Amino acid sequence: MQRRVFTAAGAVLTALALTTACSAGDDGGAAGGGSGGSGDGDFDGTITFWYAMAGRNGEAITELVDRYNDENDAGVTVEAIYQGNYNDTLTKLRASAQSGDLPSMVQVNELSTRFMYDSGLATPVQELAEQAGYSFDDLNERVVGYYTVDGVVQSMPFNVSAPTLYYNKDAFAAAGLDPDAPPRTLDDIRAAAEQLRGGSTEYGFVSSIDGYLVEQYLAVADEPYCDEGNGREGLATTVEWDSDVTESILTWWTGMVDDGLAINVGRDANNASAAFQAGNAAMMTFTSANLRDIVDGADFEVGVAPYPMPRAGDAGGPILGGGSLWALAGQPDAAKEAVFDFMAFMMSPESQAMWSTRTGYVPVNTKAVELPEYSEVLDQYPGLALAGEQLSATPDGLNTTGCLMGVMPQARDKMNDAIEASLLGVKEPRQALVDGAAGLTSVIEQYNDSVGAN
Repeated sequence: MQRRVFTAAGAVLTALALTTACSAGDDGGAAGGGSGGSGDGDFDGTITFWYAMAGRNGEAITELVDRYNDENDAGVTVEAIYQGNYNDTLTKLRASAQSGDLPSMVQVNELSTRFMYDSGLATPVQELAEQAGYSFDDLNERVVGYYTVDGVVQSMPFNVSAPTLYYNKDAFAAAGLDPDAPPRTLDDIRAAAEQLRGGSTEYGFVSSIDGYLVEQYLAVADEPYCDEGNGREGLATTVEWDSDVTESILTWWTGMVDDGLAINVGRDANNASAAFQAGNAAMMTFTSANLRDIVDGADFEVGVAPYPMPRAGDAGGPILGGGSLWALAGQPDAAKEAVFDFMAFMMSPESQAMWSTRTGYVPVNTKAVELPEYSEVLDQYPGLALAGEQLSATPDGLNTTGCLMGVMPQARDKMNDAIEASLLGVKEPRQALVDGAAGLTSVIEQYNDSVGAN
């Protein structure tokens, strides 16, 4: 059900448009934690769901929607509408907020959690859960914790991933490396790459230029990405990139490329997966979300290993990636009930088992792994369980929960610029990081001013 609403977020979103000049991503909003608007109005039984996934993942979403439409006994119809990627979806959502024509619910990536909270565009999912008598007890606690702001669960986790190290087991064996003992640190990756060079693969390692990967390295190293308790104890005012560990990560990466041990494929993650699947590179850091596509597209045995540590003995762990489902504010009570009923369906063990086994995403409902349909696919794709195991094994803490900042998409763009400048030899690693952080300062300030920070 499309509906026309007016919220304070519209005016604030107009002001925050200035902060997106450096990014195709998203920006900030209004007063945090909107509470759902009026319960008045008619509901025609149809809810509109904007989603942001194509390919295999998009097909799985539409199949789940079809199942819900066929099986629910409340006469509710979900109209699922593909809006492009995450950035496209956020751009359209901002435009719709200003025009007052919003969907019922929307899939948003994890980077934009702070923006969604500050914008006041959404009803906290915990409010809807309490009204429905729903418990989050069966959902992965760390995952729910990521989407909790100021003690309230803001959105329903849905597509949850973790970064992993993919490696070519056949190439490892041919080079005299143990295919069942993958590298655990960045130094281990370099040592393996040196042994792999000149063998069945041209390069030892590949990774796209992606600030997401640096965020993960810092979390594994149990180091902060931004200040104010990684943005969990207050609005972040700066990023913490000017550090020895961040410099060491970028120095390692640059050295790998300079020495011909790694290939620089630019910013497109598809280029990295293509190089790996074609056998041009023997190791790759990539999201678990595309595990099945990666395994199915390779003509060699693919190994899946935990995300590497920047330093031996690092005691942190990776941050979840992916996205969640947000209920937009201003809907009639009956529509909000229908939205949450659909969300609960998407979180059922059966739905999560299907979703995980079809894609590679982590099943958020912990009961899903007990179902036969999950274990049967796990036999064929044994690496499927690793992402969830990594998240479960990660110790709780501000650094391992991930930075919560309204301009995280812009921060990622600035980190991409820093990585690129270092890999191309335009700047030394430390200087590239310092310049990137400095370039983000005004963007953070504009955002914080727009949301009324002191």
